[in-house]
Amino acid sequence: MIRYQKNRLVLASDSKELLEKESEGLPFVCNFNESNVFIGHHIPWHWHEWFEINYTERGSYLLQTPENTVEIHQGEAVYINGSILHAYDFPVDGGYYSLSCDTRFPGGEFGSYLDRKYFSPLLRSRSLTFLHIKPDTERRIRLIGYILQLLDVLREEPRGYELAVRQILGDFLILLSEEAAEILARDQAGNERDLERMKLMLDFVYKNYGDQIGVTEIAQAAGVSSRECTRCFKRTVDRTPVRFLIEYRAQMAASLLLGTGMSISEIAEKCGFMSDSYFSKIFREIYQCTPREYRKEN
Repeated sequence: MIRYQKNRLVLASDSKELLEKESEGLPFVCNFNESNVFIGHHIPWHWHEWFEINYTERGSYLLQTPENTVEIHQGEAVYINGSILHAYDFPVDGGYYSLSCDTRFPGGEFGSYLDRKYFSPLLRSRSLTFLHIKPDTERRIRLIGYILQLLDVLREEPRGYELAVRQILGDFLILLSEEAAEILARDQAGNERDLERMKLMLDFVYKNYGDQIGVTEIAQAAGVSSRECTRCFKRTVDRTPVRFLIEYRAQMAASLLLGTGMSISEIAEKCGFMSDSYFSKIFREIYQCTPREYRKEN
């Protein structure tokens, strides 16, 4: 699905764009943005956890990050990594497609085989903020071709189109990793260290999520400070340790709601929630329904 009516951003107080609110449950959202609908022909500074792929259909615009400003022309594309602060200015009338995607969509949860082998080095790179893609080499022309394929699928929405999007997106990201190989090489040592730490910390969360644990205990599992623990989680899974723990508890609770006859109170306690009301609040926030509704509907 491509949306053609977007004229503003839904931002939290910290300038984070809340893409999840407009995705209708899909792990991606695609918009066609026209410069003349934005006040002052400007899209203000914002960021989002999802990565972004833009293709300029007509005109041009200025992409700004804290370190760079680059002009993206008609027929060109740009990849913007997740959690990168950016803004847009339109010196001339123009329009571009913007596809934003959950970092977990191509290869699954952080640490999965596909994620480790193909996607994590790119999607969680600390050196790659964005990549300007001009159709001036064979590989870049292929990259733009993948983007155009994605847009065709999203326009037509054939049966199973979500799977087609995932396949094309995977091909695009693998080829993009080749294009950005020199940049990604700078991250290799740091990423390997983060991966080893994350394995230890995630293993601790998986085994102890039902207990009253927090950042301190998670950090101790890898022998790092609470501050470094938080940095490591943000760099690798785009979440704080506490948020990751909460989401994992909710995921385990959802599994128990469907796979057991335990009461909601028993599930809340088993999954580490301090009270039934807090459990219901978090569950509704993540699954858009109460635990009772989730069990009944599924």
